[in-house]
Amino acid sequence: MALWAKNKGNFSVAFTEDAADQTLLAAIEKELVLTQYQTFSNLCKQALWQFLSVSESAQPTPSFQRLEQRIAELQLKFGEFELNVSAEEMSRVEGLERHLTKLSEQLEQLQASVNTKFAQVAMAVESKRVEPQPQEHFAVEPDAEVEASRREPDPLLDRLSSLLPQDF
Repeated sequence: MALWAKNKGNFSVAFTEDAADQTLLAAIEKELVLTQYQTFSNLCKQALWQFLSVSESAQPTPSFQRLEQRIAELQLKFGEFELNVSAEEMSRVEGLERHLTKLSEQLEQLQASVNTKFAQVAMAVESKRVEPQPQEHFAVEPDAEVEASRREPDPLLDRLSSLLPQDF
């Protein structure tokens, strides 16, 4: 008994493969499903209170038990909420990834179209450079003044030529 008094805190219950233990375990699971007990610990506490015939004043009040139940329910709901939020976030991320993929594909198509148009323009410009423009050949008759200037030496050039060496 001294061991129990020294070690206050959590206790564990072990169920063996024995038929009696398995029957008790099945009854406990059934009771947890059918009644307001949210945890095995709460069920055990209540059963021990009744078994040991502890006075009603020392037992936890029903409002405290309801509060424990409500806390357990809220913990379950919060866990479900976290799962739903994470699922929604994953759905949004997947939607954004699909949208980005579509935009990337459209960008690639646009780039290919621009490259094609650029190649067409470059080929058109290149073909205009290569093809000589047809030129009309006109026979130009020299003017009389131009002919005369070719025959008469320019006095300025004559003066400058004296300054230049002869072999130039």
